[in-house]
Amino acid sequence: MKKIIKMILIGIETAVLFVAVGGLTTAITKTLYSDILIENFKSKAVYNEEASSSMLKVYVVPSAEERPTVERIGKDYYPGNEGDILITLKSELEIPFVHEIVSFFAGGHAALVLGDYEDEIDKVDSMYTVESSGLNDDLNLADTYSKTYWKEYKYPVIGLRVRMTEEERTKVVARGLALAGDPYNYSFLFDTENKSYCSDLVSKAFDSIGVNLNKDSFTTSIYDLLVSGETYITYYRYFDNNGVEYVYYLDSK
Repeated sequence: MKKIIKMILIGIETAVLFVAVGGLTTAITKTLYSDILIENFKSKAVYNEEASSSMLKVYVVPSAEERPTVERIGKDYYPGNEGDILITLKSELEIPFVHEIVSFFAGGHAALVLGDYEDEIDKVDSMYTVESSGLNDDLNLADTYSKTYWKEYKYPVIGLRVRMTEEERTKVVARGLALAGDPYNYSFLFDTENKSYCSDLVSKAFDSIGVNLNKDSFTTSIYDLLVSGETYITYYRYFDNNGVEYVYYLDSK
């Protein structure tokens, strides 16, 4: 009996080690690939001196995009347009060591940019997002928010886009809005039909048009949205140590 128990324990230890090594390898691969995608996007950018200032540096990536990738209000650039995805790879958990671990394995936060919509409860447009956060002080339910949060976010922000038709975009946004009110899913694995976490909400919205943003079929990390092969970068913004803002975005016709 002791021998059998010992063999079972060895088997469990081996399985745990296998999962841990596999998880670490996957995380490293996704992190490296994410860095490559970001640097490749930035390398194509052209400095726009006319739009820049001492505290804002604007870089435009030439493209044939038909839809704007940013919304400019005065001198401010707000990321994303209807159906676009906003992500950050840095966790909001400002706890030493925990911040680094969560950022490395899962990433930070994600949101779906909305479009023009109005009913008895909501009135939103492309200056709003729908997102799910587990760090609110009150009820942690998916809800709609202003994009101002993403413009001022202290960590680098990335805008993503999926190629789709207008009809598909409408379906994605409608599905995202329908998920507003979902409780935050702290398990990330169970009760996914009734609860959502940030990147899961985005993934569910695109499932409605048959687009899979989670190719490894495990929990949907922020990195999955970036490296899925279904998205491409349209926007990148960060602040340097002196508070200077750097904005890179795909140009449009």
